[in-house]
Amino acid sequence: MSQAWAVYQAFGFILRSEIPLPELYAVDHYDGIPDVDIVLGDLQSTWESLDVRRAHYTYIDHSYYLNIPDVGIFRVSRDGVITVSPSAGYSMRKLRLYLLGSCMGVMLLYRNLLPLHGSAVVIGEQAYAIVGQSGAGKSTLAAALLRLGYKLLTDDVIAISLDSNTGQPMVIPSYPQQKLWEESVAGLQMTSSGLETLYRNDNRPKYAIPVRDQFASECIPLAGVIELVQTGDPYPSCQPLRGLERLPLLFHHTYRNFHIPLLGLMEWHFQFTTRISETAGLFRLNRPTTGFQVNELVSILLNETLEGVSV
Repeated sequence: MSQAWAVYQAFGFILRSEIPLPELYAVDHYDGIPDVDIVLGDLQSTWESLDVRRAHYTYIDHSYYLNIPDVGIFRVSRDGVITVSPSAGYSMRKLRLYLLGSCMGVMLLYRNLLPLHGSAVVIGEQAYAIVGQSGAGKSTLAAALLRLGYKLLTDDVIAISLDSNTGQPMVIPSYPQQKLWEESVAGLQMTSSGLETLYRNDNRPKYAIPVRDQFASECIPLAGVIELVQTGDPYPSCQPLRGLERLPLLFHHTYRNFHIPLLGLMEWHFQFTTRISETAGLFRLNRPTTGFQVNELVSILLNETLEGVSV
């Protein structure tokens, strides 16, 4: 698989990679020092020497190790190098999913950038993060907003920085792709013809949706965080979150939050999320567990939490 180096841009980083990353924007004629190097290597003996039992990950000697059976072993070092050791018969699609997901989430934490789990869209020149449990419908809600003309900043991993001058939380663009389950594609009346299948779960395909024409490529101020929650209520509803509810929500929806104590970042995380809770609105958007009510959710999100905002 080894090939000439290619240079890409994502999450505010310049990445130089031995592995092709077609999801990302390629950078031509880059002669500087990259923020992240992605290299191929053999980590099998290293992993075995770590004697990790009943777990797929560990942190030792300033490096994070991740072992995904039938995919590969990954090492994310604080010096900005991600080493990838593919398994025999690996899937390149799955390899890239972990590389741009879990590995990039750790690299963001190394650089004091907060990764939230969800999608972020731009509405009225401000960013809104949609977070929630897996399967809550975050990407589906974001896709419905894109169909109304709004732009995507990121899907799956939301990278947030603090402006060095103002302290304003800013959402950093990732790359122009969404990931949607087959039922969401059908519910949004999109066609799956020609879409790349990322993987299958119980024979349900999850597709890669390219959105280059509706991608925001600049950092955007974070105005709100919307937690999408499935409830037993028959109708969608929304309420603002205040006081003691806010910080636990941000910790809960930090991408792979078990990394935080592992990397010794609990105090940093508390300070960072406190700043978000002071500057951004936090809301809980409740959706029934059954039915496809994405249009109603979009209407509530726009009318009740984003009053007066237009494309």
